[in-house]
Amino acid sequence: MEPTKPTPSTLPAPASPAVGEPLVEFIRTQRSNAAIALGVLAVIFLAVGVYLALKSSRVPTATPDKPLTSEKTDPEKSFELPKPPGETENLKRGDFNVGWVACLFAFIVVASSSLWLVASVPLPGEAQQRTEARVLLLALGALLGAVLMLAGLVLFYRWSEYLSKWLDNKEMDDLKWVLIPVMMIVAGIGMVFAAIQPARAEERNNSSVRRIVYGSNFGLTVLLLLVALIVVNVIIAVKVPNKLDTTATGFYDLSDRTIQLLGGLKEPVSAYVILPEASDRDLSDIRQLMLAYQDAGGGKVKLKFLDPVANRSDLKTLRAKYPQLDLVMEQRNVSGAVLLTVGEDEKRHAVIPDTEFTTAVDRKPVFQGEARLFRELAVLADTDTKPIVYFTQSNGEMSIDPAAEAPDDQKVSRLRAYLEKNYLEVRPLTFTLENPSVPADAAVVVIAEPRVPFTPAAADAIRKYMNDPAKKGRLIVLAGIVPGANNQGVMKTGLEEVLSEMGVRLGNKFVYTFPTEQRSHPLQTLAGFTASSIQSKQEVAMAIAKATPTLSMFLPREVTPMPGGTTVQAMPLLGSVGVTWLEEDRIPEARLQVAVQGIARNEAIADAKDLSKRNRPLAVLVSQAGTPGRPGTPPTPGAPACAVYGNALFVSDEIGKNGSPDSAPISYDLIGVTIDWLRGRPSIAASGIEAKKYVEYQFPQPSTVDLTRLEYLPLALAFLIVVGLGVGVWFVRRR
Repeated sequence: MEPTKPTPSTLPAPASPAVGEPLVEFIRTQRSNAAIALGVLAVIFLAVGVYLALKSSRVPTATPDKPLTSEKTDPEKSFELPKPPGETENLKRGDFNVGWVACLFAFIVVASSSLWLVASVPLPGEAQQRTEARVLLLALGALLGAVLMLAGLVLFYRWSEYLSKWLDNKEMDDLKWVLIPVMMIVAGIGMVFAAIQPARAEERNNSSVRRIVYGSNFGLTVLLLLVALIVVNVIIAVKVPNKLDTTATGFYDLSDRTIQLLGGLKEPVSAYVILPEASDRDLSDIRQLMLAYQDAGGGKVKLKFLDPVANRSDLKTLRAKYPQLDLVMEQRNVSGAVLLTVGEDEKRHAVIPDTEFTTAVDRKPVFQGEARLFRELAVLADTDTKPIVYFTQSNGEMSIDPAAEAPDDQKVSRLRAYLEKNYLEVRPLTFTLENPSVPADAAVVVIAEPRVPFTPAAADAIRKYMNDPAKKGRLIVLAGIVPGANNQGVMKTGLEEVLSEMGVRLGNKFVYTFPTEQRSHPLQTLAGFTASSIQSKQEVAMAIAKATPTLSMFLPREVTPMPGGTTVQAMPLLGSVGVTWLEEDRIPEARLQVAVQGIARNEAIADAKDLSKRNRPLAVLVSQAGTPGRPGTPPTPGAPACAVYGNALFVSDEIGKNGSPDSAPISYDLIGVTIDWLRGRPSIAASGIEAKKYVEYQFPQPSTVDLTRLEYLPLALAFLIVVGLGVGVWFVRRR
């Protein structure tokens, strides 16, 4: 029996001729030229890959001696933007690696195609040759497109931060680094799509080609959907708030004033949130508040959370760098704190203990963290308007002018430089003979050892400044003792009456120290912090006592707090250490030894000169009258008003000249801390920021709850679902 001949209906449809496919015809008819073109393209890919590999090897890497980034480097600047052609040396090593690896794969694909065209024998028949050319174009285009898309995806991931930067800042320099990888992905998609088109003619008669075409279409669809989802999610994440405050009181919302402050930051802010891993509500609220500050900071506020136990090494480094943090953690015995730093160098800083985020009003807890943070940040970030500290210069006071022709023991120019380095503006204040007054912009007025008594008019100007509620006067008096004519007696300052009104009495005798060791000298008196200042954890005492328990004063005078004040409270800050006595007149140094021997040998002389081991008060801090405390506890002081020290030489240039330019005597720190205390640092009030009250939610009584929706709404939804499915099945069956 003869075999059945196939009919035309059973034969596979032949591939359509390459109508409108010049590239397919070029490969089929000019095989050698096509191989040469692909070879040239492969050489180009190889050359570019070698160039990028060489550039990658020349990019410096971080070394222990000279790291590329450090602790003080801004995280936003630790990653340098790749530059346009001509400045590619600033690209990071990883970007070069992506480039040369992509070029290497492209070289392998193109070179393999070229070699295949050269080495393979053309198939017989035009239809088979066209099929061969279409398969080659499909493989070549799909592989090159895949390489281009993968490289674009990697670069998009590496440069994705510039998408959010562009959405925030609207700067075109950021946008182009987003468009480059996106255009690479789009170009790769277009290349794969273009390679698929000629191969569609082979779908019906070549199962392998059909699978490749359909698989490529599926891959392109998934990739386009993935890119769209990524871009849309990034835009939504930046433009749409990712937090919703559902509390009735708006507990987690920031005030408009805080948002305005954060939006106007000119320098980066770093916040080190040192909190234990606990679920306490107050600690959780501090974390939420700091995260809200970071979100509202527009990239200017950077947070770093530290656990006191898990991050001991990092915390130790911070405590060594910022003694105030060490003071807060140790002396106040708090479980956590927030360290705020401003600027690239992170020198301006403030420490807020976790206990100051919450207070009690009517025995109910109130969260005041936002206002507390606002005050600190407003001062740290306020670099345009520095607080002004005036030094009076019209009564023979110590000069703040470094060029003044005066001995070093009568100048405080080094103290001025120290204060200016700590973001204070120091100006001279000269009282006029008629109508003297204190400028309204004075944050603090300092009077350093006047050698000419203040006139009644000048003293009254100080009194008005201190009593003016609008100016909120703050005063520091360095009441160095000045001998009278021929070293007889003590010269009056002219401020005795003003200081007595503030609860301070200036002594009118010289304080000498009885030498008990060979190292001690009668003219040098050690001053230590009083027990009351330490027990009450007074800010000035706690800040300086951590560094040194005593300071040395040259011939100080007593500064005694006067009891019975109703409008002010005076507290002794420093007291003499050791055995001291009092002299009405300055003893010539040649007779010091004789005076000491006379006191030691004659008890009557010792009693007459009040030889005693008791602590003589040498410095007093004055605050406005505060609220009385509970029985057995001291009253709570009010706003700081005045600080009086019974010496001035301990802050003179004579003391500071022996130190290095980068270091300052501890006495300078004492004055700096005193100014901070007087200013109530921070001094900018956070008005308009209300404290957040804790409100307990009470579940409603069952009798007041309407259960109608809970009962009938699920039934209605179930009915609609069943009806919808039934209608859908009916339509499908009808078709």
